[in-house]
Parts: sequence; structure tokens; C-alpha cells
Amino acid sequence: MIKGIIGRVAVGDMQPVRSMGVINLSRESFYKGSVACPDDALSKALAMQSEGADLIDIGAVSTAPGSPPVDETRERERLIPALKQILDNLTIDVSIDTQRASIAAEALGLGATCINDVSGLRDPMMAKTVADYDGSLIIMASNRVPGDLLRLDQIIPLLGERVRAAVRSGVSLHKITVDPGVGKWIPDKTTEHDLAILDGYRRMRYLGRPYLAALSRKTFIGATLRLQNPFDRLSGTLAATAIAVYLGAHIVRTHDVSASLETIRMAQAIRGWPASACRDEINVEVLGYLGQGEDIAETFKRTGVDERGMGILAKKSSFRILSVQGLSSMEALVIKQEMLARGGDAAIPKLALRCDERPEEVLIFGTLSQINGLVKNLRGQPFRLSQVASCINDALGQIDSPERYR
Repeated sequence: MIKGIIGRVAVGDMQPVRSMGVINLSRESFYKGSVACPDDALSKALAMQSEGADLIDIGAVSTAPGSPPVDETRERERLIPALKQILDNLTIDVSIDTQRASIAAEALGLGATCINDVSGLRDPMMAKTVADYDGSLIIMASNRVPGDLLRLDQIIPLLGERVRAAVRSGVSLHKITVDPGVGKWIPDKTTEHDLAILDGYRRMRYLGRPYLAALSRKTFIGATLRLQNPFDRLSGTLAATAIAVYLGAHIVRTHDVSASLETIRMAQAIRGWPASACRDEINVEVLGYLGQGEDIAETFKRTGVDERGMGILAKKSSFRILSVQGLSSMEALVIKQEMLARGGDAAIPKLALRCDERPEEVLIFGTLSQINGLVKNLRGQPFRLSQVASCINDALGQIDSPERYR
């Protein structure tokens, strides 16, 4: 189960998808509708708050390709006066879009609660600065320059590395959110790259952190719909937002708060809650699944498979990945051995091999037949393994249950 917090705002699987309103204090921004001079920033922020934004994200340096560089002095002159006004008049949390630890320190000291770093912690002091102020942190996937990673097989490992680096610097894991960095950040990043990242958004769950959808009016939407002017991209933005939310995004960064809210709510209603079950300290979640018995049976019938073996084959061709949290080391080891005995497997922490007593997480992966065999055998095992069996069975039953959509 993914849980986190930005400032005072809880985010995660069991929370409403949060909306983050965007205010740009940089006239170089690609979308002029989001630009505010310091005198207008407060009124724009108040409007977004009244429209239902959960957070406001303020930036004073445009990261659009080709934007002129903005030095630290200029960034501070743009940001700090507007930030002070907004903090004095808004009741919702404020995030700061900056790549500089010095700017982050000043903003957090004034009362901002989150830093949104599109450079992926390029400033070596950024994570420590956020930690010193006990702030929240959004890390975008970036290596040498913002948004320069093209595929999820690059993005996910790098974000995992940066999250671990931030934790080592003292940032609370609970306060870290990740962003895959959709957008035309570099010339090599094409519309097709962005579409592929969005299509694979659910893969971000494997990082175990809340993840952000920052898609609003971006170039890939214009290129797909042949809309050169960002002012014309609202409908495309809402369609992309619905898909990102359906695929698990926990926060939507948007220029259009009011227009986005119904899209967000509808998409979250369709995706439902995670297929999971909990008893005492044991929590089981279905991380992924491929194949449902009844569907595969129809394919078997179409291809002429002998009906006598369909039930067994359907279970063997349905694959599941489960996360089981709250286990003791001994319980983890038993599950590992039981899955290996059935031809499946389980990933357990290396500390479990040393009988570390801390609660452990185990990842179980195998066919439905193998996991059903595990459940059957765990019911007669010692410790809390009978509870684990019940939780696994209940979580698997949630996959198609209408209860996940209440």
C-alpha cells in the first residue's frame, strides 16, 4: 500500500487523488496562461484554492526547452515576495519548484512545505536542506539535465536510486514523491517517448512512493492532436490526466484546477482501491496480475483445447505478484520455501536469513495454481501463517470485486 504526505496533505492509495495548482513567476514559461507577475500571484493562488486545489506549486524559473538561464538572484527576486504574500493569505500547503538548495532553504524557512526538484537532486545540498527543514520532496527523473531520461526502464531505476539517496541525507521516506518527467525537456525526447511513459505509468508503483502526473498542456498533447498553441490543449490534457489517474497517479499537477477535478474523480472511481486485505499487522496487496481463469478458458475453447484440462490450465496460465507486509523473518522463510517447492518463488529481505526480528515484506510471484497451493498449505502452519493464508485469499478475491469501487 502506497502512503505518503506532502506538507500536511496525505497522499497515497487510500486518499483522494490530489490536485496541485501551478503558478509560474517566469514570463518564459511555455504556457502563458499560468504566468503571474508578483502582484498577480496571490489572486491566482487564492482562485486555485477556492476552485479546490489541495496544494499550490510556485516556480520562478522556466524549464521549457530554449528558455534563457535565470540566475539565483533573479529567481529569488521573483519568488520570495510572491511567496510571502501567498503564505500569509492561503490556508493550503505551498510547494516550491526550484533546483537550488539555497532557494529551497529560504522558501522552507518562510513556511513552504515541499520542494519540487525537476533536476533530480542535481544540487548536492538539496536533499539535506529539505531534511533540515523536515520538508516534503518531489523528485523528478533527471540525470544530467531535467527530464533527460527517455524510457521507463531508465526512469524507474534512477528514481529508486535518488529516493534512497534522499533518505540517506535525512529526508523522511514518507515525505518523498516521484515524477517520471513527461514532457519535451530535451530535443531527443519525442512525443512517442512521452506516450510510452504514460502508457506504462502503472509501473511507477514498484517504487513504492506516491507518484505525480505533470502533463498539463505539454508538447506531446499538442503534437498528438496537432495543436500548436498550449491554450488549445485543455481537452487533450484532461484525457491524458484521466489515463494517468487510472494508472495510479496520486497527484495531478495542473494549470486548470477547476476543469480537472471531475476528470480526476471519475478516473479514480474507475480504477478503484487496491486489491488488498489486512489482518492485525499482516497486509497483502496484489501488485500485478496477468490472466483470469474464465477469460483464458474462452481462449482455450476457441483454440480447441481439451475441456477436461481447462480448469487446471487456466490456473497455471494466470500469474500473480503479491506483496505481503508485516511478517517475521521465520514466516518469510517458510513462504519462500513453500513457493520454491511449488515451482514459484518469493523475494525476501537478506536480513531474514539472519533471523532479524523486524517486520519483513515478502514479494510472492507465481501462477494462481502455485499460490493457491501455498494458501492451502499455510493454513496448517505455525506462527501467523494461517492469517497470511486468509489475507492472500481475500486479496486475490478483491481483483474482480465491486467492493473495490465503493
